[in-house]
Amino acid sequence: MKPYNNIKERIGKSGYKSKWIAEQVGCFPSDISRYISGERIPNKERLKKLSKLLKCKMKDLYPDLNFYTSYRIKGACNVRNKN
Repeated sequence: MKPYNNIKERIGKSGYKSKWIAEQVGCFPSDISRYISGERIPNKERLKKLSKLLKCKMKDLYPDLNFYTSYRIKGACNVRNKN
């Protein structure tokens, strides 16, 4: 199940283009599209940058996500499993 997010709405309200946001956050525009679609969840560093850029809290971008446990879910972030 893909986590619900408000990224698309926040980007729309900001008036910024996805390409510019990607440059500021340090990722590719395709990553922003994947975050919006729910295919991927940004790592904590990118999520902090994204929330700061969009002038909101991380929780505002992913209201249903528990940030403490979400990064332990397999595939929930861009970190390889060391097992």
